[in-house]
Amino acid sequence: MQKPVQKNSESWKPRLDLGSLASVIFFGFLIVAFGVMEPDVFLSADNFASILNNGAVLAILACGLTIVLAVGEFDLSIAASASFAGALSAVMVSQFGLGLTTVIPAVIVTGIVIGIVNGILVTRYEMPALIATIGVSSLLDGLTLWITGNSVIFSGLDDNFLFIGDWRIALLQAPVFYLAVVATVLFVAMRYTTVGRHIYAAGGNRAASRMSGIRVDRQVITAFVVAGVLGSIAGLIYTARQGSLTPLFGTSMLLPTFAAAFLGSVTLARRRFHILGTVIGVYLIETGTTGLLILGAPAYTQQLFAGGVLILATIGARHRAR
Repeated sequence: MQKPVQKNSESWKPRLDLGSLASVIFFGFLIVAFGVMEPDVFLSADNFASILNNGAVLAILACGLTIVLAVGEFDLSIAASASFAGALSAVMVSQFGLGLTTVIPAVIVTGIVIGIVNGILVTRYEMPALIATIGVSSLLDGLTLWITGNSVIFSGLDDNFLFIGDWRIALLQAPVFYLAVVATVLFVAMRYTTVGRHIYAAGGNRAASRMSGIRVDRQVITAFVVAGVLGSIAGLIYTARQGSLTPLFGTSMLLPTFAAAFLGSVTLARRRFHILGTVIGVYLIETGTTGLLILGAPAYTQQLFAGGVLILATIGARHRAR
């Protein structure tokens, strides 16, 4: 039996070239441009800290999505996972008076269950990931509206719960430090471990991966579980940081999350989804929208900017592939 031709073992790693620096160069251009136009406001320490703080939860969400994209699938339920986990934690604290020792494990288990459901639908039942995760997203949104009564929760959240998202060191809030831990762990796992290499291999060529002995279905389910857990954790952190719960808050995060991940795939890499690129993508979008808001742009600027970035990043990826 002829052995399958294997690609370079380093092919899963990001490859640096001039084209992959375009996003970084544009990032630098944004900082310089906004700094010239509004130096007193944009270049202040408070503003840079605000950019880091505001983008952290979205970056955690985008890191989870990146793992699913790396394995060659999509997850349109990750924002709904955040909404549901945020609602679940708020209800458990405000209405049932439960403590963090119960709430945090419940949120993590919820994320695991969501990921397993998505993974099984895609692998065992061979449903297209887009269809499966849209269905799961709709179910989660319905459950979120049910358990919250479709109303905002702004009372009954105790200090211990709020502390999760409220503690800070100097100007940096808790989510920034959570992001640092999540991004570091995932970066190391995806780049230096067998699991990470298998996820990239499964995303690159499933047939060859199976012939090489890689359990592709296991890698797909693992990716969805990671996304589900990080989506749920992001929802918990977001709710604690806001000090209130607005049902379906995650909906507004879905487009920027995808935009950041796709932008990251052409940042410091050749059409390869990776954690560092995703984090850069998140903060490029956050920097752009913050700068435009400082210049007086309307509140919906983030959606316009993120949508434009997603389109341009996709075109750039296809162009470079050719």
